[in-house]
Formats: sequence, C-alpha cells, structure tokens
Amino acid sequence: MMISVPHHAERKLAEESFRITPQRRTVLETLRSHQGRHLTAEEIHRSARAKGSKLSIATVYRALSGLEKLGLVARLDVGSGPAIYELALTHPEPHCHLICLGCGTVFEVHGLLPEDFSKVVAETQNFRVSSKSIAIFGYCKNCQPKNESSRQKREV
Repeated sequence: MMISVPHHAERKLAEESFRITPQRRTVLETLRSHQGRHLTAEEIHRSARAKGSKLSIATVYRALSGLEKLGLVARLDVGSGPAIYELALTHPEPHCHLICLGCGTVFEVHGLLPEDFSKVVAETQNFRVSSKSIAIFGYCKNCQPKNESSRQKREV
C-alpha cells in the first residue's frame, strides 16, 4: 500500500522531533501537486499563494531547508539559475538530471546509474554522499541547432 506524501512526511517529521506545520504541509502539498516537475522556491511560493496561502517567500525557503535536512525534499543546483526542488519521497533511487543550458529544461533519467553508485563513490573516494542525484549539463535536441549555429559564428 502506498503511503501518501503528507502521512509519510508527518511520520518522518515526528521521528526527527519536527512538527508538521501548516507551512511545511503547504510546501509538501505544492510539490506533490506539481509531481513530475522541478520547482524553484519562487514557483512554490507563487503556486501556494494562488491557492490562497499566506506564505511569505522567506517561510518557503525556511520550510524547504528543514524538509531538505530531513530528506523529504531534494534540492538541485542548476548552474546559474535558482535551485530547483522535488519531493525526495517520489525519487528514493539515485537518478540523473539532464539540464539544458539553452532553455533550462530539466529532464530526469532513471535506471542508467548503477544501483551502488553512491556506495562506490563513498568507498573509493572516502566521500560521504548526501544526495543521490547527478546533474549533467548540455543542450537538448531543440537547443542543439541554436547552440551549433552560434558556435560556428564565433569560430568564423
């Protein structure tokens, strides 16, 4: 039986002696309602406000920080833009993010990483892994022609 995000989150928060505040619940529900998308803190804030929440942007950042520390939310830095967030509960396995440098689109790739990738890195590099996602930067199929033509112009 699949446990819903709020119930699982409540249990995890209780285990760690954190309360499930209305603000944390709103952030979790907002991420759940946009499942399959990666959201910035600003997008979470905008979406929650559109649904009638009075959350401030500072509260969203505080809630995200606490939820990330508990492993309920995963943060991904995408280069020059703002960090994006996803529910860690929906992606417990390591996965890869392909980030287009042209349009900023984030694509998820599952099943291409070895199951024990984190373990190998930890053992061979004496490195404690805290995140189980990888970001690869490049150009999507729509942006490749634009990038290629601008590169050719620079070479001339």
